[in-house]
Amino acid sequence: MPDYQDAKSSLFSGNQWSLLRNAVAPVTIVRPGNTGERKKILAAVNFQRLEDPAYSELNKKVLQGGMNIAKHYDAEFHVINAYKDSEHFPNREKILKDSDLPTQNVHVREGDPADVIAGFAKEIGADTVVIGTRSRQGASALLKGNTSERVLRKLTQDVISYN
Repeated sequence: MPDYQDAKSSLFSGNQWSLLRNAVAPVTIVRPGNTGERKKILAAVNFQRLEDPAYSELNKKVLQGGMNIAKHYDAEFHVINAYKDSEHFPNREKILKDSDLPTQNVHVREGDPADVIAGFAKEIGADTVVIGTRSRQGASALLKGNTSERVLRKLTQDVISYN
């Protein structure tokens, strides 16, 4: 899915958001001007909500998808988990166990997830960022402003979204 929106307009149309939230396969968002190289892949996960099976499943998809992409392209693979405050510190050991990555490739940082993920992607020179997008139902399906939208607005890299 190409992204040709300017910064002042809505990021995606309602149909595009529906695709992102309900697709049965990952959706790739291709940003204008990117080279299509895949040398550094960054997967953004949320290990604060381990009690929620939907988040656990989404984390697995994001990790496995990111690892598969990195392996296919022989790319460097990193994982980032942002947390808002010390009360919501993620389980870093669980990330290490589930990703089977060296400790230096698993990153946990405090701050707003959109700022942390976009900033870290730029810091390491990521070509592609893998995220999860949760499907919403009822009245919340009409709302925008969730974490994945804020992350997408701040990223300039190509994005692969799982739901």
